[in-house]
Amino acid sequence: MATDEGELGPNDERKDLRREVRELRDRLTSVEGHFRGAVDNSTDGVIVVNRDGIVVFANTAAAVMLGTTRSNLVGKAATFPVVSTTSRRPDHDVVLADMRVLSTDWDDEPAVLALMRDITERSMADAEMAFRATHDPVTGLPNRYLLDDRMKQALARDRREPRTLGVLFCDVDGLKGINDRLGHAVGDLVLIETAKRIEAVIRPADTAAHLGGDEFVVLCESIDEEGATAVASRVETAFDAPMTVDGMELSVGVSVGLAMTSDPDMLPADLLAEADHAMYRVKQRRRRQSAR
Repeated sequence: MATDEGELGPNDERKDLRREVRELRDRLTSVEGHFRGAVDNSTDGVIVVNRDGIVVFANTAAAVMLGTTRSNLVGKAATFPVVSTTSRRPDHDVVLADMRVLSTDWDDEPAVLALMRDITERSMADAEMAFRATHDPVTGLPNRYLLDDRMKQALARDRREPRTLGVLFCDVDGLKGINDRLGHAVGDLVLIETAKRIEAVIRPADTAAHLGGDEFVVLCESIDEEGATAVASRVETAFDAPMTVDGMELSVGVSVGLAMTSDPDMLPADLLAEADHAMYRVKQRRRRQSAR
């Protein structure tokens, strides 16, 4: 069919349309390539699983988080967790990965997209913050807050299954003099050694805590008075030998007061106060004996 000059015939229109389709497909291919390249280089893990449960795509970050390689993932059945996972890299570093799963399409087929984010550092930071909030910064022992919580838990267990609870209140003799003469840095070393000696002689199930200053507490669950007295004796005996601290030999002792209860309604503060008073009586008795 003849056409006027400047007008396009059907064949020309079809050619232009095919050219536009090719250009659009090329642009889409280019965009898809850039997108997949960006996903492949992302620090977040990305895994795509088709409806048959086969991994059809995995980026490098996902393989690292799962402690494997891309070749061990792609084309294989998906066996990793779909909520969160813990894996170990070849260098033995533990990786904690938070995983989220979304429905999507991949290559025009229904698929599942798993997004993974390495939360190892965040988890470690959270754990460190929690540890600092519940432990003494000098000795690393549970602090007053954590001791109070464990005492409450122990008393709650006693309410379900009656048993006896023992508390040892331990006071480091002469710590103030050491701090005054040699400085608090040496005093802190004495506290660290004190914590080690106490932990070495108590039962594995007992809790040793540092309340601050020269005050330590040992919580003994499911123990009778004879057993608690034996623990207290071992703690006192553990300080018979001098400490070697910062190249100096120091004689350090402890005074131990014991309080017992089988009352599940006992308040932790009241039980601690009883043990503290018992420790004070021990100190008074020693002063009287040394004054003779």
